[in-house]
Amino acid sequence: MNYNEVGFRHLESGNYELAAQAFNDAIEEQPNDPTGYVNLGTLLQSMDDADRALRFYDKALTIDPTFASAHYAKGALYFSANLLVEAEESLRLALLHGLDDADLHFMLGLTYQKLGDPVRGIPRLKQATELNGVDVEIAFQYGLALAQNEQIEEAAEIFEQVLLLEETHTDARYNYAIALAFLGQQEACYTELETVLAYQPNHTMAQDAKAKMDALLN
Repeated sequence: MNYNEVGFRHLESGNYELAAQAFNDAIEEQPNDPTGYVNLGTLLQSMDDADRALRFYDKALTIDPTFASAHYAKGALYFSANLLVEAEESLRLALLHGLDDADLHFMLGLTYQKLGDPVRGIPRLKQATELNGVDVEIAFQYGLALAQNEQIEEAAEIFEQVLLLEETHTDARYNYAIALAFLGQQEACYTELETVLAYQPNHTMAQDAKAKMDALLN
């Protein structure tokens, strides 16, 4: 087991001091390998030390400007700080330099959505769901993006998939109900709203939607 692997073992167990020592040992052993710098940056970011983390990511990219995981880590840091333009640039560079996993596509898709660019956001979220078909949050956010882009039938199908993965996901069920209403399936919508409130009686939006339907029916 190398120093980076040892560091991650300590990081996963919450022993940050030993993790930092292992990542430092990795850097000392191979100072021209960007991996140790990214790992130490990840540790610092987990400790809410974003400024120092960013310096380690930049150091990794000074060694290897094509190191995709450094671009991804930098993008994730910017995303968490709501610096969306900077996040998009770094995440796009991670994709350009060969990183192709669900988390990257998901974060890049959310970044585009927050930037008001569904044309680029929705395909990234779709790709994330294809790469990880069992992640509830990825599928839910993809469904939301479709709904916000008025692709209601497609959104309803995705919300159904979310509910197959997690039956008690009340936000997905609420949005599924609203999609059904837009599709003219009022009775099904009402049933889903009742189910939302059975799982979560204080779901405000479901309460309001059901009250409006009750008023129309009465």
